[in-house]
Amino acid sequence: MFSLLFHNLNPLVGFKTMPPRKITGFHQDDLGDWVADLQCGHTQHVRHNPPWVSHPWVVTPEGRAAHIGRELFCPLCAAAPAGAQSSDSRSS
Repeated sequence: MFSLLFHNLNPLVGFKTMPPRKITGFHQDDLGDWVADLQCGHTQHVRHNPPWVSHPWVVTPEGRAAHIGRELFCPLCAAAPAGAQSSDSRSS
């Protein structure tokens, strides 16, 4: 199933080299924006900011709960030197 969310793409890294990581939870940053916690230990903003970014599901507890276990590309894992990724970066 191809359920990856395609935002925050770094054009220097590209899709093919960015590993998908499962969403394990969510929290809000200091400004109140929602941030996905990824299985690798990294985080990624998941904003609903129409018309630029449309993730209406992130504004409700039910929407966030439905996205636990879905995958996001992790540009931080892709940018890390080989062997320097989190020990929890396996795609189990």
